[in-house]
Amino acid sequence: MAKDYTSKFQKEILKKHLIIAIISIVLMLLFYFFVDHFYNGAAINFIQEIFGWTFANFILKNQSAFVFMTLLIVLLLNSLIVEVYAIQKISHVFSQMKILFQKDNQRIILDESLFELENDLNELKIESIENEKKAIKEAQHKVDMIAYLAHDIKTPLASVIGYLCLLDETDDLPDDLRHKYTHMTLEKAYRLEKLINEFFDIAKLNQTYSSLHKEDINLYYLLEQMKEEFYPIMNQKGQVIDIQVEPSMMIYADANKIARVFNNILKNAFYYGDKNTTISIVGKQDDVYSHILFRNIGITIPEDKLQTIFEQFYRLDESRSSATGGSGLGLSIAKMIVEQHQGFIKAESQNHITTFEVLIPLLPL
Repeated sequence: MAKDYTSKFQKEILKKHLIIAIISIVLMLLFYFFVDHFYNGAAINFIQEIFGWTFANFILKNQSAFVFMTLLIVLLLNSLIVEVYAIQKISHVFSQMKILFQKDNQRIILDESLFELENDLNELKIESIENEKKAIKEAQHKVDMIAYLAHDIKTPLASVIGYLCLLDETDDLPDDLRHKYTHMTLEKAYRLEKLINEFFDIAKLNQTYSSLHKEDINLYYLLEQMKEEFYPIMNQKGQVIDIQVEPSMMIYADANKIARVFNNILKNAFYYGDKNTTISIVGKQDDVYSHILFRNIGITIPEDKLQTIFEQFYRLDESRSSATGGSGLGLSIAKMIVEQHQGFIKAESQNHITTFEVLIPLLPL
């Protein structure tokens, strides 16, 4: 529900109107009573001296009407006084608004009647400054990451070119050396492919908030397809994927983007999971959400790091180079996509078992 910042201010203005009006009426009645019963002659003589007998005689014959008209004039002045007061208060608000755009610790100070607005504006200023700092930090992260990757690409690329030149220029190269150099060239090419993929990860980060194209998706078949795609990768470490999802389970999501979420989580499970272990995927539903849980066996993630693993460019093991881990964007991208679906993603890790849980609403929220 939207906040009503003006209700208290309006009540204060109305209160001042009523107070001034009541005081004015009471004073006018007292003045009328006083003049009518005690100094009627003296008051008329005073009016006669100032305005002449004609006007004094008119007042004498229309005393009640004169008091009434005077009362209307007082009430009009009351309205003008209160309106000037309100304009001053509003002008003060506008004068303080410039502080909102200043990048310092100066607080916005408003009238007590606008205390709630004052707090919200100060919170907005703090949040704006923090978001700007975060954006600058993330932009610098991107620049640094691109610089690191560009530097890293030079090494495997130089190796690939070197080995290919050697193979191309040496006609009488022994078969064992030819096989060795071919194998090394292939390894460097794989390394180069991984680095290029990390460039694509950085590009994907800026595409995450493109519009969604939601549809009903069979979760079981989607995961089975991904299982087949990951088989060559998982086989390198003797890992297997176990899908525990009902074949009829459906989710309402953008197929391409939710597949990217699962892909990034599975990559994380591959990199940080132990060899010869099972990565299990469990699917279940309640009245509101579809729950998809990914469990892998590996190192236990400390509680403090569970709060940061979804940050951009974060690596759980910072000693890992980009040769053994990703760019640190996978889980951050996954989190943004899930939140774009109005869902949630969370992680827990105990006794060498790490679980990532993705919650996707059953229906549009």
